Amino acid sequence: MRGHVELADDVHQLTVQTGVNVVVLRDDDGVTLVDTGLDRPGLTARLARLGIAPSEVTRVLLTHAHPDHTGGVHRLRRSGSRASVAIGADDLDVGRGLAEPPAPEHLGGRLLSRLPAPGAWGHAPAVTDATALEDGQRLPIAGGLEVVATPGHTVGHVAFHLPARNVVIGGDVVFNVFSLRPSPAFLCWRTAPNLASVARLAALGATTLALAHGQPVTDDVAGRLSQLIADS
Repeated sequence: MRGHVELADDVHQLTVQTGVNVVVLRDDDGVTLVDTGLDRPGLTARLARLGIAPSEVTRVLLTHAHPDHTGGVHRLRRSGSRASVAIGADDLDVGRGLAEPPAPEHLGGRLLSRLPAPGAWGHAPAVTDATALEDGQRLPIAGGLEVVATPGHTVGHVAFHLPARNVVIGGDVVFNVFSLRPSPAFLCWRTAPNLASVARLAALGATTLALAHGQPVTDDVAGRLSQLIADS
């Protein structure tokens, strides 16, 4: 299936809209999604191709509070899911609609944040019942999932480590569109902590890195991430 990569047993990366990926984790007690894409069609149709109904999605874990990650939550719920939703503690108020994201340091980012975003890219319905994820928290998903604080792209960005599967789900810490690179400065809250987060992902030693934008990295993950830091 185009736009589908099986990363490990019961771990799948799906492209649900152009350039936007989610990760699907299948387990005995249901399906967990990491991110949900934009508030537009795509997610439920892609899940259906894996034989997954919205009602089977029991959890949503959000890497951060941007519309291309949170936007699909309400669509999923309207389609029959009763999924719980959790997000990094430092992005919680933004995800719940109680606060605006802090201003980015990069001038281009500050200018971009003042412009109305087109269509679904600017539409992120508040997830008022979201709960907080803490750094180092372990969840009983897919053989054990660890929350890894990876600030920089946003204040509360988190990644997820699946040691039993040798997979890291990196969200927007790095992009792999045309080439592998750290999250662009104009899209980041702060670039220095984002580079530190790249180093933290490298140190996990996983053999596969799933990303929200672009193809997963499956060759020399630690070495390629370390090279990004050196080049920066």
